[in-house]
Amino acid sequence: MIPLLEARHLHHAYPLPRQGLFERRRRIEAVRDVSFRLEEGRTLGIVGESGSGKSTLARLLVALEKPRGGEVLFRGERISGLPEKRIRPVRPLMQMIFQDPFGSLDPRMRIGESIAEPLGVAEPWLEAGERAGRVAAMLEKVGLQPAMMSRYPHQFSGGQRQRIAIARALITRPALLVADEPVSALDVSVQAQILNLLFDLKLEFGLSLVVISHDLAVVRYLCDEVIVMEGGRVVEQAETGRLFAAPQAAYTRALMAAMPLPPDARPGTDPAGGDISPG
Repeated sequence: MIPLLEARHLHHAYPLPRQGLFERRRRIEAVRDVSFRLEEGRTLGIVGESGSGKSTLARLLVALEKPRGGEVLFRGERISGLPEKRIRPVRPLMQMIFQDPFGSLDPRMRIGESIAEPLGVAEPWLEAGERAGRVAAMLEKVGLQPAMMSRYPHQFSGGQRQRIAIARALITRPALLVADEPVSALDVSVQAQILNLLFDLKLEFGLSLVVISHDLAVVRYLCDEVIVMEGGRVVEQAETGRLFAAPQAAYTRALMAAMPLPPDARPGTDPAGGDISPG
């Protein structure tokens, strides 16, 4: 079976500024020989400390950056390194949400316009009334009122803005959603609501998710499989239950020791340890 998403030996590096006129140009290796497969309907967690390369990997997966080596395939077709004209038809099927919901929304646009904007590329034939109906329905899916469409991003709380960002990502009905630290900028009580929302939307829409996080509790809660990264490399990859029951890499064990986890973090349970209702 062809996987939804596949990374093959991905490599990426960023140039460092020269310290002197004649100094040889140096590079920092952000992603080093990363490979994995993501099947339809599954959720993959990518975890590691700041600087481990996980956010760079996220941008490579959705073709926001071109790798210096290796390739990314979406439904069996290579998308990495292609010109934007050839990637554009695929973009509605693979969307991304970011750590800072306020930074991902145009402060000058009403949220109804922001959510509808991707439809102008994905389905330009839609009439204004149909677009507005799609936006209203998606707002309800993420727990907001359609009457809020006329408001601006600054009129919402951080948790509400992340719900808006999720609505914007889902409006094109993607198959893949890549979430880069989707709750780390939010209060703990709001984090639980957004995690529950992502879990419910995954089931409802049949989504495949890639969840980038530094928080092991988040990936344990949401993910079927986990990749642990250190220094741009994958140091361990396993099914979630097996990874948390018997981590093999010393780095994984060190992460677990530094981030205490509750004994039971199944869906429907707050990663902080309490029951939560759907957000």
